[in-house]
Amino acid sequence: MSKRKRNNSQTTLGTSPGTLTYVGADVNYATKITWVEYNNEEYKVCQIPHFSDLNQLELSKNKRHWFNIDGIHEPQVIATIGEIFNLHPLILEDIMNTEQKPKFESYEGNQLFFTFKMLNYNASTREIESEHLSLVLIDNCVLSFQEERTTDIFLPVQNRIVASAGKTRKNGVDYLIYCLIDLVVDNYFMCLDCLSDEIERLEEDIIQDAKPIAMRELYGLKREEMALRKSIYPLREMIATVLREDYPSITHYTSLYFRDVLDHTSQLIENIDSHRDLIASLMDLYLSQVSNKMNNIMKVLTVISVIFMPLTFVAGIYGMNFDNMPELHWKYSYPVVWIVMIVMVILMLIGFKRKGWL
Repeated sequence: MSKRKRNNSQTTLGTSPGTLTYVGADVNYATKITWVEYNNEEYKVCQIPHFSDLNQLELSKNKRHWFNIDGIHEPQVIATIGEIFNLHPLILEDIMNTEQKPKFESYEGNQLFFTFKMLNYNASTREIESEHLSLVLIDNCVLSFQEERTTDIFLPVQNRIVASAGKTRKNGVDYLIYCLIDLVVDNYFMCLDCLSDEIERLEEDIIQDAKPIAMRELYGLKREEMALRKSIYPLREMIATVLREDYPSITHYTSLYFRDVLDHTSQLIENIDSHRDLIASLMDLYLSQVSNKMNNIMKVLTVISVIFMPLTFVAGIYGMNFDNMPELHWKYSYPVVWIVMIVMVILMLIGFKRKGWL
């Protein structure tokens, strides 16, 4: 799995729990905050010019609120958001740590925290690229944190709210959390489909001609599948934890949809396991093809050696320097020897052909 280069000078080693230290690639742009306010009848989408303006917002209790934060690299921004919404310090620390594994935690004040990875398949590099995501559910408000600003992966959900399509505007913010997680899981299926296409392509290449590059690509696919598995397994446990416990913020209606996400993650894991078995089979097929190719080469070389053995024998006999060899003084000795050797070669080739050695 492809990861953007991490700044090695930024690390959480030796710091106290809750310390806001960004662990990730260097970023040169400012954090972008989008506020979406909606209910059954109306909606409002606006950009927050500066993170300090969040203090001046008046959040209606009769509406649902979604703050989408693009960029997690500025500690001051994350700290301010944490103060405004009274977030636990450990939540803020995990939000800024792009190497944090997927997990789910509940904190005081009915705060539910989700962190996981968004995966995208890069067709040019044939690698899966990951992006660190975090979601926080508080009362009638959802906070979503994205690592990158160049592409808004949650834009389809925002478009659904604007178009009043589906059930997003008709349900609470817990349903919005489900929509965001479901969007990520759907993207996992797209990544798996791309990997399936790569596996099929490699299978055809190996059957036609097993080249060394095929084995390198197989190991690359195996590495991508393992990385994908590391992202999906914790996500399944995270959803299972949500369903096992009784959280006031998540209604029974929404929990049914979370069950559907759990089924999808189980299906993803089954597909990954089948891919792993298929890649192992392709590796065996590659080695078998290489072995067969080597056997064919050795067979050809052996046939050539066997053909030249009697020719070498005849040439060796008549190459001896004895005086009493009548054939050496015969007028037709030279052409006769050539004819005999050619006939021997033809007879051996016919015999090899009949036995299926050629």
